[in-house]
Amino acid sequence: MSAAPRLSRRNVLAGGLGAGTLTALTGCGGGRASSSATTLNVWGGVPAESGPADLIAAFEQAHPEYTVNYTRFINDDRGNLKLDTALQGGVDIDVYITYPMESLALRSGSGMGLDLTDLVQAEPDFEPFLDTEAPKAFWQDGRITALATSRSPRFVLLNTSHLEAAGLEIPSEWTVEEFVAMSRELTTTDRVGCYRLPELPRIELGPDYWYTDNGESNFSHPAFVEHFALSRSLIEEGVLFPWTEVLARQLEVFQQNGFIAEEFSVWWTEPFSLRYLQDPEEYPHDFTVAAAPMPTVGPDSWNSGKFGDFLMINPKSTKQDLAWEFIRFYIQEGPPHLAPGGRIPTLGNIDDETVLTGLLGEDAEEWFDVDSFRRVLFSGNTELFVDTDLTAYPEIELAYQQQRDLCWLGERSPQAAIDSVDSQAQAAIDRFGEEG
Repeated sequence: MSAAPRLSRRNVLAGGLGAGTLTALTGCGGGRASSSATTLNVWGGVPAESGPADLIAAFEQAHPEYTVNYTRFINDDRGNLKLDTALQGGVDIDVYITYPMESLALRSGSGMGLDLTDLVQAEPDFEPFLDTEAPKAFWQDGRITALATSRSPRFVLLNTSHLEAAGLEIPSEWTVEEFVAMSRELTTTDRVGCYRLPELPRIELGPDYWYTDNGESNFSHPAFVEHFALSRSLIEEGVLFPWTEVLARQLEVFQQNGFIAEEFSVWWTEPFSLRYLQDPEEYPHDFTVAAAPMPTVGPDSWNSGKFGDFLMINPKSTKQDLAWEFIRFYIQEGPPHLAPGGRIPTLGNIDDETVLTGLLGEDAEEWFDVDSFRRVLFSGNTELFVDTDLTAYPEIELAYQQQRDLCWLGERSPQAAIDSVDSQAQAAIDRFGEEG
C-alpha cells in the first residue's frame, strides 16, 4: 500500500462562509482568540468539557508562560466550511484538528498543513508516525502534513433491554448475515432493528477502497452495488431506519438521538458516541448498552475503523514552535484527558483500563455492559488504517452521497446509482490527473 497519496498541487478549496456553530475557550474560561506571541489558538470539534479543557489546563500548568485559546467548531459540513474559510481568510489559527477524509484531502491539497516531517523525525517517541506501510500520519509527496492522534475502531452498540426481551445474546463474533438476522428479530411495530448497515465494501476491501491498484475508480466492484441493494431492501422491509427521516432529521449527524430514544436497537458507531450514553441529564434514557464487534464478510475482513483526529499546524502561524510544543504535549500527555471525549490514543501510551474508565465514565456499570466493551475494544488485534489515496476525494464523496440518497429513497435502482457514482468518480479522477 503506497503511503504517498496522489493528491498534489491542486487548489481544491472553494470559498464562501458557512454558518457553522463555534464556541471559544480561553484557557479554562471564555474569551476571544488573541494574536499574542505567547497565546496559541487551537480549533477542534470536541466540546471543551469533553477533554480539551482539561488538556489545556494541564498544558498551561506545565507551561505557565503560555495561554491556549480553544475554539470549538461543529464537525459537520457547515462547521468544516467555517474552519476552511477562517484558514483562507487569515484568522489567527495555529493548530487545528481535521476529522473527515474529504477535509483532509482539501486542506492538505491546498497547502493548509505545515510540513511536519523533520519535526516528527526529531522526536523519538513519534517513530510510529514514520511508518509508511501501516501509516498513522497523512503523507503527501513523501512528506507528513497531519498526525492521526486517535484510534477509532468501529463496534456495534446494542440495547440490552431489547436483547433480553427478544431472548438474544450479545455476539462475540458474527457475520453480516447474522447481523441482519438479529436486526430483523429486534424489529417491532414500534421501532426498526438497526439504524443502517455497516459499510460492507469497506469491511471487504479495506483502505483506499474507492480506487483500484492503478488509481482508477473501483465502484464497479460488486461489493458496492450489493451494499446499496441490501440496504434499500432492508429499508423497504422496515428493518433499517427510513432514509426519508434520516435526511429530514439530519440523523447522519445526530444518530445518537435515535438510539437514545429507542427508535432502533442496533447501532454501529465509534468511541466518540459513548459520551452521549453516560450523560442522563442531556440524553435521558433508562437502558444499558452492550458492545459487539463489527460483523465480517470473510476471513480477511477489516474493522472499517480508522486512525483519525488529524492534528495540523497552519503554515501561516507565526507561532510554529509553540504549536509543535502543544502537539507534542497533546500526543504524549493528553490521552488521559481526552478519553472522556471518546479518544483512544494512536500511540497506545496509556493503559487499557484507564482508557476504558475515560470512555465509559465513573458510573460505567450503570450504563454499560463493561465486560463487553473491554472485550471488543482491547481483545485481539483490530487492524485500522489511514487512507493514502485521496484523489478527487471531495468530488467522489459528494457523488456517492447523492446517489446513495436517491437509491435509498427509492428513486434510482442500486445498479443505476452505482453506475453513476462510478462514471462521476472516474471523470473526477481523470480531471484531477489533467489538472495535476
